[in-house]
Amino acid sequence: MAIERSIKNLLLLVLAIVIVAFLWRTMWFLGGLAIFAIVVYFVYQLLKGNL
Repeated sequence: MAIERSIKNLLLLVLAIVIVAFLWRTMWFLGGLAIFAIVVYFVYQLLKGNL
């Protein structure tokens, strides 16, 4: 009984690590995309003469 519980906990821990690693990469990608969009918008406004 204790061995089954340990295996279940180990599997949940590995699954959590994989999910966090995937989300971490996605979060950095989305953050970079947002910064890129902000810079493009800023340059657009600068060239348009609104700033």
